[in-house]
Amino acid sequence: MTTAPIKYLLLFVIILVNIHVARSQQLRTSAPNSTLLYPKEYGTFENYVFILNGGIIEKQELLNYPEARLGRVFNYTSHIKSLYEGVVNFHTPWYPPSPPDEYANDPAYFINNIQVSPYIVRSSLTEQYTGIKRSERDTLIDGIVYKGSIHIDTEEDFFANRMTICEIVKKYTGLPIKDVIVHWRNDFCNIQNPGLIIQDHFPLYYFDLKGLQEVKVDRIRFAGGERYFIHLVDEGYPSDNFSKNSFRSTLKADMIFDYPMDFDPESPCYEEKFNSAIYDIHHRAKSESKPFGGEEDYMKKLANNMGLQAIKPPVQTTQDSILVQFIVLWKGGLTHLESVSPQKPAHAKILKAIKHFSCVWSGAEVNGTLLLFRRKMVIFYSKDKEGNIRSLDRLEYRYDDHQPVS
Repeated sequence: MTTAPIKYLLLFVIILVNIHVARSQQLRTSAPNSTLLYPKEYGTFENYVFILNGGIIEKQELLNYPEARLGRVFNYTSHIKSLYEGVVNFHTPWYPPSPPDEYANDPAYFINNIQVSPYIVRSSLTEQYTGIKRSERDTLIDGIVYKGSIHIDTEEDFFANRMTICEIVKKYTGLPIKDVIVHWRNDFCNIQNPGLIIQDHFPLYYFDLKGLQEVKVDRIRFAGGERYFIHLVDEGYPSDNFSKNSFRSTLKADMIFDYPMDFDPESPCYEEKFNSAIYDIHHRAKSESKPFGGEEDYMKKLANNMGLQAIKPPVQTTQDSILVQFIVLWKGGLTHLESVSPQKPAHAKILKAIKHFSCVWSGAEVNGTLLLFRRKMVIFYSKDKEGNIRSLDRLEYRYDDHQPVS
């Protein structure tokens, strides 16, 4: 094995940094070329550098290291392919491995009772969550001990347009899944997040096919046999660089599951300790915060959470109301919920329901810039003679001035 001079390793890092700065972060929005999804030929990483334990090796030298394990793979962009297309890292047990999976300590996640990867749960629409149950008990599943579990119930038809890695490999390559390693990434270089190497538990990964841009296959000859390395270039790969119009734009799920055992399952998008004093709070915006599905659907959600009947009961009632206000965070979560009306016992249930559905609100924005937005609204309800709420009737927004922004 030839030890790589430090200057060559530094050159790789400098090239990656320059690519990251120079490359446009805008994702492709055009339909993928079908010829890129069905590879006719398999490569052998012809234009890649192989690095073992920090030193450059020839590809055939990998056969001399039966304990070598695959680490990170860096794919460069097309405008420097005359030099190298990328770098493939390997290590032996005594050498420090690549950084561990960032979600290695996450609990087991389930969406409508189907287990999914921690990466995949973050692509779910929190706006359509109907409930979350969390357990802190260690859970053993398929040989992995998870630190607790989180079960999500949602109205989203999450699996309708998604396929597992097993299904994608079969459809686009026909290769046996037992011989496959998958590199899931997006189509531009990001040195902070170069992609995810997936070597097992393939059924936990569900990909939305409308984001799939390219399927490419390379072969690697290990001492123990040949493996197929499948590059899945996916617009939906989790990244900080989603364009505004991307189908997988910034999601509140990232905010919730950053600390999966800390959020309140009863109000997952509600921030109790947000310091609003250091920020500008907007009362107007070109695009104001609204509930997913519209106000009527939102009112039905609140009523259902409060245990109210869908049809107004045939009893004598009188109308009353509660004026509430809260701050909608940049990604759409809520904070600083309070009632501006005189306190009444029945109002506690309304406030609790608003907190429960804190995920349904969209962020406000002006010219593409997300804002902190104060939403003030009146909820009109009908109550019986004992003061019990029997139905929620309608919702109206209120402003501190008279006219909404044009």
